[in-house]
Amino acid sequence: MMTKIPSGGSGLSNRSGSCGGLVAYLEKEQLGQWFSRGADAVPGYQVTAELDANKRNLGREADKYYQIVLAPSKSELAHIGSDPEALKAFTRSAMDAYAQNFGKGIESRDLVWYAKIEHSRSYDYTDRAVQLGEQAKGGMKLGDQTHIHVIVSRTENLKTYRQDLSEGLHERKNPYHLSPLTNHKGTTKGVVLGGFERNGFSQRVEQRFDQGFGYERSLTESFRYLHGMKYGDEGLKAELQQAATLERSQQREQAQALELASQQRQTELQTGLGQVYRQQDTRELSRALEQAEQIRQQLAQQRQQEQARQLEIERVERLKQEQKLEQSIQQTPRQGRGLER
Repeated sequence: MMTKIPSGGSGLSNRSGSCGGLVAYLEKEQLGQWFSRGADAVPGYQVTAELDANKRNLGREADKYYQIVLAPSKSELAHIGSDPEALKAFTRSAMDAYAQNFGKGIESRDLVWYAKIEHSRSYDYTDRAVQLGEQAKGGMKLGDQTHIHVIVSRTENLKTYRQDLSEGLHERKNPYHLSPLTNHKGTTKGVVLGGFERNGFSQRVEQRFDQGFGYERSLTESFRYLHGMKYGDEGLKAELQQAATLERSQQREQAQALELASQQRQTELQTGLGQVYRQQDTRELSRALEQAEQIRQQLAQQRQQEQARQLEIERVERLKQEQKLEQSIQQTPRQGRGLER
């Protein structure tokens, strides 16, 4: 699971004005079909109007909104069959985690956000394949590239803010300004209280997916492992590698135990069928054959699950190798890689 909150910049990355340009860009695959906490099939013009209107006490150059990208892995997408309704439910849960991550006692209802599902992605200059000359910038990536873009207002939902104020649920003179790019974390004193810890948010999003869809995540595809292997000290990396080795060993043992159990059940089944056939009991033979078919289907399903698990292990190993290569590329001088200074 990749959870990304892009920083600012020029063009569409400039968040100080209207979000209309970003909304229009994100309609490149399909017009409309935006969704939010309690809405579906929302047109783009409504998204722009509601997000642009939800601002108060922000300077001309201040950020007015932020973008969040939620990109499940191919294994995660396969687990839910890339079901759009499942992706919407996951996004709504992730945005509730986003609100809670500020530590201000707010929920998704206190936000103004809209999201859109996209199914294709293209290579850009940050991709390793482009840097190595293996792919051209702008080329389409293969496989299931389904991901979600979320645009969320920096200002607390003014409608719910005013409603709660009138009902005496709070006494704040101004709505919260919520920045996921803030540097302070969990502060309890000073002008700005709370904070937004981005690593914690990424882990919470991952947990929401796993709990929501019963996804059994291996250590090597977890945020904790990938982040630790990239940014952790040598002690943490050694600890994670040891844990990953132990996990792979346990997976192999489970696979061997499953294969042994399958062989034993097949032997028992063949023995039982032989006894029934020799007794020439038609009814018992029919029941035995039905039971045999059920067992055969169960064994086939178990084998498919084990094959999928082994493929995922291999995918994660390839990802680790690619990350190592990417790190070595980033450590090479930019001029040597043919990049501008």
